[in-house]
Amino acid sequence: MCVVALLAALVGVVTGGNSLFTVPVMLSLGMAPRQAIATNMFAVTFLALSGGVRFAQKQPVRWDLTLPLGALTLVTSWWGAHLVTSLSERTVRGVVAGSMVAMVLFLLARPGFGEAPAHAVSKARFAVGMAVGALLGIYGGLFSGGYTTLLTFACVALLGTSLVEAVGMTKLVNFASSAIASLEFARHGLIDYRVAVPMAAAMTVGAWLGAHLAITRGHRYVRIVFLGGVGLLAAKLVVFDLLLAR
Repeated sequence: MCVVALLAALVGVVTGGNSLFTVPVMLSLGMAPRQAIATNMFAVTFLALSGGVRFAQKQPVRWDLTLPLGALTLVTSWWGAHLVTSLSERTVRGVVAGSMVAMVLFLLARPGFGEAPAHAVSKARFAVGMAVGALLGIYGGLFSGGYTTLLTFACVALLGTSLVEAVGMTKLVNFASSAIASLEFARHGLIDYRVAVPMAAAMTVGAWLGAHLAITRGHRYVRIVFLGGVGLLAAKLVVFDLLLAR
């Protein structure tokens, strides 16, 4: 699990979606579903913190967006963690898969998406972006697989950030999401710390290295990794988790 966690964090710090790989592996190794989700969430908290700090060292943080998104996420992600047993996993995966397929098609149709520098948006668009961020926070607390991928896309499309800027700031928002969800899971005794702590250490290293690569290689690298990662995640969800699982 430490090897899987490190590799997932190395790419997932840019693309998101690492939980769509780590949780299934944990299930295949015999963990119960709720325990796997909770244990992974604890580890993801450190991935988000490590990646967020590394990005913040090299580029200014958009606190005007990060703080309100983080505050909303603390509330909605706690609710998502509270509802972890209430929704069908297949339904959640179907929604995320559809969103990612649409995202890939959009990115292919708009080669320059995210390359423009950050720009101001209207109050109405800002409000829509915050509402979308709040709704995504529910899913972030519920499972988190693909959460930062969708949030990154929303930040660029609705809140006027560049792609590199969005990748950095969503790590800090994801830290808030994962931390509050982990507290809720810990309260119910669902985290297996024998697995969670070494996974967290591996994800910390992987996220730091992945963020360093993104910073040093620049926008083109981030776009290629993001597009490729989202495409693979969409294919995995549609083919393996939805079609072949029938």
